[in-house]
Amino acid sequence: MKWLPDKGSRKRNLQGISSVLSIFNSTSQLTRLIICLVYTGVFLSGDVGDVKLAAPTSLSPQRLLDNISHVAAKITVKILDKDLLGSGFIAQRQGQEYIVITNQHVLRAGKAPYKIQTADGQIHSAQLVALAVSDRQYDIAVLKFEADTVYSQAKIGSSLFLEVGEPIFAAGFPYAELDPSPATTVFEPSGVDRLGGLALKPGRITIILDRALEEGYQIAYTNDVKKGMSGGPLFNYRGEVVGINGKHAYPLWESPEIYQDGSQPCPDLQELIARSSLAIPIERSIELSPRLKPLEPSFDSSIEQTILSEPRLVAKMQAEAQATTQNCENFIRESIGNEAIPSLSDRYKQSKKN
Repeated sequence: MKWLPDKGSRKRNLQGISSVLSIFNSTSQLTRLIICLVYTGVFLSGDVGDVKLAAPTSLSPQRLLDNISHVAAKITVKILDKDLLGSGFIAQRQGQEYIVITNQHVLRAGKAPYKIQTADGQIHSAQLVALAVSDRQYDIAVLKFEADTVYSQAKIGSSLFLEVGEPIFAAGFPYAELDPSPATTVFEPSGVDRLGGLALKPGRITIILDRALEEGYQIAYTNDVKKGMSGGPLFNYRGEVVGINGKHAYPLWESPEIYQDGSQPCPDLQELIARSSLAIPIERSIELSPRLKPLEPSFDSSIEQTILSEPRLVAKMQAEAQATTQNCENFIRESIGNEAIPSLSDRYKQSKKN
């Protein structure tokens, strides 16, 4: 579990990017597919057409929200069959063919043939390319469609740079609400009955788990994600996609979360997870190739000021994450005796070295 570092530690974090392959080393049909896409050099470089964030020095919290809303509007799509199923985002463009990432559970809500509605309101026939099927099942699916129109694609970031308290933005198409919470509605394509316009939900990282839950969920955040937003992109403050929305806070079924190995988080961590929305790290859907240079954000003091625009809130969130970590370690010790065990933070650091 991670906390917001100082400038020096943020720079040191960049040195850990080479561990991505070892951290996310499961190879499935999906990852093999996208490795091939990555080799083209298009997927990682990203391309959001004429969409550019304002210069960092001009960013206020509202300006940041507006700019990321503009990016989200270009790449976020609706997933449909005969009804509306959920959200997704354009991850790659090759000529007239577009690759869309979404959740498996979005597709399970309907059946093929699937369709994709883009920002201009056009509806395209979609083909299922792959599901993430492996010994570590991920809630990820890949669709593709063809179009003469040039659509923007996501700029792919890295979840490894996320820190507790950092601003994060969840995009997607929530089902119509009688009393919707504040959100940025960017566009509303015609011919839509059940889903409203695109919503961008701002929030902050509550915790990043040192190991993934079932179906690959690992990033927890405060954003008020609603039903219908599953499969949509999770943006960092640079407008890069760092995760895939998939679960909202306080699920109706109220069943405890389980790690991929079948064990459960400690009670305090379980409670924190339950009141957080959850996303799958983008690294679960792409496996970075050593032949390509990963996306490495450069440090900028004005951006850091944006992150720390509410220092008391950030400090409170970091303190809660740290207390939760300590309580979990104490819980484990009490469960297995007082023998020495590595801390969660030590296990996280070790996983980055392996």
